[in-house]
Amino acid sequence: VWGGLAGWRIGGLGVGAAWGGHTDCVICVPFLVAAASPKVETIPHGLIAHTAKGLVRLEACTERTIRVSATPNSSFSNRPSLSVIHRWGKAPAVKVEATSREAVLKTKALAVRVDLKTGAILYLDAKGGTLLDQPSFPAFAKRTILDDPAYSALQSFTMPKGEAYYGLGNHQNGTLNLRGQSMDLVQQNMEEMTPFLLSSKGYGLLWDSASGMHIDFGSKAGPIPSAQMLDEDGKPGGLTGHYFKGVGFDEHVADRKDPQIDFDWSKTPPPGLGLMNYSVRWSGFIETGAAGDTTFTTTGDDGIRLWVDGKKLVDDWADHPPTTDSGTIRLEAHKRYPIRMEYYQRGGGAVVSLGWRTPSEHPMLDWSAEFVDQTDTYFVYGPDFDDVIRQYRNATGAAPLYGKWAYGFWQCKERYRSQQELLDIAHGFRERNIPIDNIVQDWFYWDPHPWGSHQFDEKRYPDMKAAVDQLHQDHFHLMISVWAKFAPGSANYDELDKAGGLYPLLGDDRYYDPFNPKARAIYWRQIKDELLTNGIDAWWLDASEPELDMEGYRSTMTGLGVGARVLNAFPLMHTQGVYQGQRKAEPNKRVFILTRSVFAGQQRNAATTWSGDIQGNWATFAREIPCGLNFCMAGVPYWCTDTGGFFSHPATDPNYRELFVRWFQFSTFNPIFRVHGTGADKEPWRFGPEAEAILTKYDRLRYRLLPYLYSQAWQVTHDGGTILRGLPMDFRTDPKVLDISDQFMFGPAFLVCPVIQPHAAERTCYLPKAANWVDFWAGERLAGGRDPGIDAPLDRMPLFVRAGSIVPMGPDEQYATEKPDDPIELRIYPGANGHFRLYEDAGEGYGYEKGQYATIPLSWNDADGTLTIGKRQGSFPGMLKQRTFRVVVVRPGHGVGVDATGKPDLVVSYRGVATVYRGIATRIRLKGAAKSSFGGSLSTQ
Repeated sequence: VWGGLAGWRIGGLGVGAAWGGHTDCVICVPFLVAAASPKVETIPHGLIAHTAKGLVRLEACTERTIRVSATPNSSFSNRPSLSVIHRWGKAPAVKVEATSREAVLKTKALAVRVDLKTGAILYLDAKGGTLLDQPSFPAFAKRTILDDPAYSALQSFTMPKGEAYYGLGNHQNGTLNLRGQSMDLVQQNMEEMTPFLLSSKGYGLLWDSASGMHIDFGSKAGPIPSAQMLDEDGKPGGLTGHYFKGVGFDEHVADRKDPQIDFDWSKTPPPGLGLMNYSVRWSGFIETGAAGDTTFTTTGDDGIRLWVDGKKLVDDWADHPPTTDSGTIRLEAHKRYPIRMEYYQRGGGAVVSLGWRTPSEHPMLDWSAEFVDQTDTYFVYGPDFDDVIRQYRNATGAAPLYGKWAYGFWQCKERYRSQQELLDIAHGFRERNIPIDNIVQDWFYWDPHPWGSHQFDEKRYPDMKAAVDQLHQDHFHLMISVWAKFAPGSANYDELDKAGGLYPLLGDDRYYDPFNPKARAIYWRQIKDELLTNGIDAWWLDASEPELDMEGYRSTMTGLGVGARVLNAFPLMHTQGVYQGQRKAEPNKRVFILTRSVFAGQQRNAATTWSGDIQGNWATFAREIPCGLNFCMAGVPYWCTDTGGFFSHPATDPNYRELFVRWFQFSTFNPIFRVHGTGADKEPWRFGPEAEAILTKYDRLRYRLLPYLYSQAWQVTHDGGTILRGLPMDFRTDPKVLDISDQFMFGPAFLVCPVIQPHAAERTCYLPKAANWVDFWAGERLAGGRDPGIDAPLDRMPLFVRAGSIVPMGPDEQYATEKPDDPIELRIYPGANGHFRLYEDAGEGYGYEKGQYATIPLSWNDADGTLTIGKRQGSFPGMLKQRTFRVVVVRPGHGVGVDATGKPDLVVSYRGVATVYRGIATRIRLKGAAKSSFGGSLSTQ
């Protein structure tokens, strides 16, 4: 077929000319004519290349999504994916070109080349520009667990200079751009992983494997070699360690030279010291190798501080279980830098270590999987990040829309210890007029009943159904903590055990097996019978990693084979059983699930993930921002944080009070807005009148923004949208945003700049240059491309709105459905054209899946100040036939802050008919304009 052609050209070079000088044949798929080269066979929408290293399969799922599989075997595994559920159906037409040296698959948007000798794979855009280079066939090594044969696999990709990487879930490394990082992708508390990666070049990679993984972004990670550590006198071989009694360097005990800082003093403390209440200061110098960004990592139980070249890189000076921190500094090659590290241990269980990740002269992105049949990678091209994530959701499942109540405020604590305490807290919010929709019952409500019985203690919770009914009457929803583990002594345990649905003993208690369909069904029925019948509204599936010894879990049999194969997918299958169970049991009530872990595709199970049992300190707070951003940039849209940290301090502590206020301000702009923690009470009134007023102000702002947020949530469901957005999502071509970890977009309009330093009265905010900006609090316009210092007193987090935005704000309300979002204050931020699609539905139930919803298109023409309120599309039961828009064109002192604007620029009574209002901005500028003519001319359609 077209055998005499020289081949289509990529980037000015014929494919044959580039890799061998001649072309054997060109094949057009889906005509599926057999290739002349025996090394290349065509398949529907793709090809299989028989390379010297093994098989490579290329399949075009869409024009911009290519599945790439590789195996050292003579055929591919047909084991089904747990994450990718899309049945692609009609795929795009492709062209296949085969030569004696290469095979090429081409769609309208992409070309993928395979070298038949080396197995190297090159990904190119339609113009021939290189997007990704995999210079070698994956490295495979045979492994067998419980007589199940598989491979460990390593894929390596080149890392061009300046390319930035994002995603992979919630990781506590404190950075947005993952370049230079190294991480294990294994589920654990505070480390929730999704194997989906975004590149600043506009593509995404999904590794379709549920095994344990590791990824290294061009770094050399490990301990600092002793030869590169020097003592205080400049002699190599280690750092000088000064040891003290007391956590504050109180009484000097000893000095010594430590060639490595990697200690576990839990049972054998340092000489001359006890098991707790001591401190150590290490100091000296380090010598560098290659120049570039060097990341220092510390792990400690308890506090750690680290300085390199006089710059504080780690400041985690608090009591906590072993916690890993990191800090990055750019260092020159082969140079000596001073270093100082301080550590204290207060309560026992002492571990402390110091390591680094150093730059490589020829960096490679190395991705390894522990236990796979083959490598399966989905290459997804945008280049806009929204397009990449949209295709990822197309492959792994759309995120359902939550009930409107779920986007309101969640109050939680570890834990409310009685039915009466739960009701009293709810009453406390209502009597103080602090908006709230949701309250949470955490664990051990069952005690003294066994874990997994799902029973309430009859003494502390004498009539939980009546309590839930009361909460519902007061317009609250209740979420309850339910675990996946069971202790002997309950009928639930016995039933699962008899059905073979519990794992062998891997700890004190036993987890059920969600990979076993029968066990999954039993688990759901048990929580339905014991808890759903009480009226429970939402499920907190805690410790969904699961909380097991992962080494033992790897060699445990599950319903889908050895644990090593499915190591990371427990939360995916766990949430699937609950989601599908509730959809069947209560088809008119939207599911909400909260989990501590996540895996690719979990968004389709109506699951939000929080960042785990984090510390309540400033260092952790700063890390939470890139944690959430990378989580959502990995394609899973719903994330939240334990506002104030899980391990926290009393609300009477003025330093913690400041931290909590700043954290609460950040959480206001999370997809899910939730307070949680252990020990100290965290209800707003616990923090004193001044703080309570600030917290209530931001809570009110959240509720006023519900029309905006709920419309964005619809975009998540309908169009694969993302609410919590790292700046590269909107400004990928602006090099200044690629490494910004402490600012983000909340939907398309808001630029959020949390204050992450104590006692700060201002902060510097970078305003991306592709837009102009309006200060939300003052209405002042600022040009993009600047990084001004912005006033930030305790009650004000710097917040900007992109010029051209249309932001619908609802009325003040105490819960999400108290009022039908009427009137809506329509704030217009001039300076650019803009549009917005307002979404409405019943707020509950799945009628929206059947088309029972309405949208209203809004657009703003900045040149002539024209607002168009378009024709309403669709309808739903209970829809307002007529609504009021109070139009406000924002300017200094007008249309600013939380409160409704007293004098709108235009009041519109809207009945669903398209209407155009011309010259609004011009009229505003005219002095003495009559009120009746304030809105300019009008026409209807």
